[in-house]
Amino acid sequence: MKNDREIKSEISALRERVKNLSGCWIGEGAAAIYALEWALGKHEAEPARELGKSGGGNERIAANLTKLVEKAAAAGGPPKPRLAVAKSKPKKR
Repeated sequence: MKNDREIKSEISALRERVKNLSGCWIGEGAAAIYALEWALGKHEAEPARELGKSGGGNERIAANLTKLVEKAAAAGGPPKPRLAVAKSKPKKR
């Protein structure tokens, strides 16, 4: 079982990750954050009852994540990670 500090750390990491993703992932990130915050006792309604409900905690989290994504996009966002490319061709056998 994770302690409060570990769950809060996961929430922060998730907010940072969602901020760098495309908008279609905001709802998924909000649902994950809501579930983690519920585990901390910040929300009374269980995630299964609350998620997808209009005007719920999930919707407020999604609105905040949308603002973070917009800020990151306006600032140019962080550089995209590059994939490692082999510099030499593999040897033939």
